Amino acid sequence: MDDIKYLKDIYNFHLYHVKSIGSTNTFLKENYNSFPDNSILLADIQTNGRGRYTRKWISNDDYTFSFLFKNNNYHNEILSPLAIVKALKKLDINGFIKWPNDVYYNNKKLSGILIESVYLGSNIAATIVGIGINKYDKPEVDGIGINKDISNINLVSLITEEYINLIKKDFKDIIDEYISFSNVINRYIEYQGEIYLAKNITDEGHLLIEKDNVIKEISTDEINLKIKIK
Repeated sequence: MDDIKYLKDIYNFHLYHVKSIGSTNTFLKENYNSFPDNSILLADIQTNGRGRYTRKWISNDDYTFSFLFKNNNYHNEILSPLAIVKALKKLDINGFIKWPNDVYYNNKKLSGILIESVYLGSNIAATIVGIGINKYDKPEVDGIGINKDISNINLVSLITEEYINLIKKDFKDIIDEYISFSNVINRYIEYQGEIYLAKNITDEGHLLIEKDNVIKEISTDEINLKIKIK
């Protein structure tokens, strides 16, 4: 922990910085007791970043940071991508949310989010929301970058501000905003090897999909957007 330095408070969040680390999520999971609630760990470089389903997230010079929450019931899978797209809008980047929590721009992936919890028995002791945002384009993985001159700290500050504003809102209003930024509704998507039409997002943040006049409700499973819009 000697390499991790406290920088400053951003609103009511405590910002810490490290030049290089394996994974901000992994570190906070293993050391959550050493940090106060509402902490952010920002890394210049992540050498062993992770995505969903144990995928690697390659990051040499990107925006990589994790939020640490304790004793809260925030709907982070909804709030975190929404906070990102609202912050990006202030930079004239019109991003969209691929359900549940990827952020796309110009039909390419710009940001990924990994949400993990630490359990003590059956109780959640901490939730870590890891965010990776491409700083520059990544043609090797068909990824797009922000490609703007904004510092890591300034971008984290913008996203944190939006996060705080969202936490104060009624969840139904949050869902309405989330839907307005969705690039999934009324698109044909692939789910578990079959093609469905994405119909809507429920008040709980679940995705409604339809095939052969049968509606399914899915909560966190991954969908594939690599399907032609009909």
